[in-house]
This record gives sequence, structure tokens and C-alpha cells, in this order.
Amino acid sequence: MDPKEAGGSEKEKEKEKEKVIKRRNRPVFLRYLERRKTDTIVADDMAKGDINLGTLVRRSQSDKTEYSAKLKEKMTPHDLSTPPSPAIDPEEVRLRKMNRRAKVIQELVQTEKDYLTGLELCIREVVQPLRNLQVVDIDRLFTNIETVCEVSAALYHRLHEAMADPDPEAVVIGNAIMTLT
Repeated sequence: MDPKEAGGSEKEKEKEKEKVIKRRNRPVFLRYLERRKTDTIVADDMAKGDINLGTLVRRSQSDKTEYSAKLKEKMTPHDLSTPPSPAIDPEEVRLRKMNRRAKVIQELVQTEKDYLTGLELCIREVVQPLRNLQVVDIDRLFTNIETVCEVSAALYHRLHEAMADPDPEAVVIGNAIMTLT
């Protein structure tokens, strides 16, 4: 082997490594714009003068086949030979559903409480000081914030009252929401 050839291949390897490093350091959106090595440029589209990237670059057939195989693998049931799960007790199913419902209701109450706290903070720390400074457009900017805060407080208190019942099946939050309308 010629020493020049060995040095040349090392230089090529070094250049290839530099390209990879540069490619990794590019912004993500530029990496998506680069043409993959398996992409083919369609000559007949170029002859028409169509410069649209979507028509110039098409994926190779092997890419399509690979994607199709992966999709079919995901869509097929994994193991049909496994025995069906034992019948779940209806009472256990009901308890799971009630626990999930209780968590959702609790999350709704907590979210409303956090929203109300944020509104009160905004009124106390932003709106009132600006009103004290007599900023002209403050009432146009925060038109109905006090009304929204009052409605939010009423909803929170009604939801909180509805949650007071210790029986989770007796908790009815729909009425608390409907009475606000």
C-alpha cells in the first residue's frame, strides 16, 4: 500500500468526522432540510421546472417498506395465545372509577383555587397600584377582572361545599357549576 493512499484515506476519514460534527452542531430545523442519502432526486420533475422540494425529493422504496413493516407490527396484537385476564369483579371496577372520579374532581377544585389565587394576586399587585397612580387606560386593559374574580370565588366555594360530603358517590359538582349560569 502506498503511504500517500494511506494518508489520503485518513484525511478522508478526518473530513467525514468533521462533517458529522458540523452537522450535529447545526440547528435542528436545518438538519430536517438536508436531503438524506436514501432520497432520490426525480429528474422528470426537474425537467418540468417544478422546484417544489416536496416533489423533487422522494423517499426510496426501502424506506417505505421499512415504515410499512413497523406500522403493521405496531397495529397487530402482540400475543393472542395469552389466556384472557380473569374476570374483574364489578365492585372493583366501580371502586376504580369512583377513585378516578374523585381525583378528577379534586383536581378541578385545586385548579379553580389556583386560578382564584392568581386573579387576586393580579388585582392586588398590578391593578390596584396602577389605579392608585391613575393610569388612564387601566380600566380598559383590565375591564372585568373583579367580576371574573367574584365568579371564580363563587364557583370555588360551591365546588368546595360539594366536596364536603364524605361519600364520593354523593358528590355532585354539576349542580355547583350550573347554578352560576
